Order: sequence, then structure tokens, then C-alpha cells
Amino acid sequence: MRSLAFPKMFNSNSTRIVKDFEATRQNTKLTLKSEQGTLFGDPYFGVRIRRYIFDQNNLILRDVIIDEIYTAIALFLPQLIVNRKDIHISFDKAKMLCYFKGVNQANFEVDSYNLVLYDDETNV
Repeated sequence: MRSLAFPKMFNSNSTRIVKDFEATRQNTKLTLKSEQGTLFGDPYFGVRIRRYIFDQNNLILRDVIIDEIYTAIALFLPQLIVNRKDIHISFDKAKMLCYFKGVNQANFEVDSYNLVLYDDETNV
């Protein structure tokens, strides 16, 4: 499993959440790129993207993947509020891209997130 650096979400002086878009983006990337069952102690953390990679690309598959992404964000990213209708995925050759808008609870601003969920060239 590839891992990313966990962002510094808390200040060292107190328990106030740091208002940083990049930290929230990294946390989102860590959650969405993790495969379910790879985190020891929490078998539900992550998204089952690899399970759907070789399935036929249709509207039902897109809805299933969007449901997985929405559930992961709702459960594991309490600093973001996202509506399911604001999550969009697209496929470009061997890449799966995800775009969504969410309200960051640290500063109550609407932020846009663009993530590459799966890239066949980097996962070889």
C-alpha cells in the first residue's frame, strides 16, 4: 500500500483545527486513495476503487463509485460537508478522476477538489 503524509490538522499550542486547504486536500486524498481493509484496526476506512476498475464503464458503475466516495467523505472527513450531487467522476484513458465541491467546516468556505483516484501508470 502506498501512503501519503498525514496532514497537520491541529495546532501544537491548542486543539484548534488549522484552517488550511492543502491539509484538508491531503486528508481527502489519503482517505479516497486508501483501499478498504488496508488500515489496521478499521476495515471500513477507504474506498473500494480497485474492485471496479475492470468493470464495464456505465452509469450504474459511476453511481456506485460516487456512493462509495460520498460514504467515505461523510464517515471519515468530518471537516467537509459534501452533497452527493456535487461529486463527479470521469475516466480519461487509464485514469479515474474525481471532482467535488464541499464546505470546509474549519473556515466555512466552499472549496473545489480535483483528485486522481486511479492512474494505471503510477500503480504498475
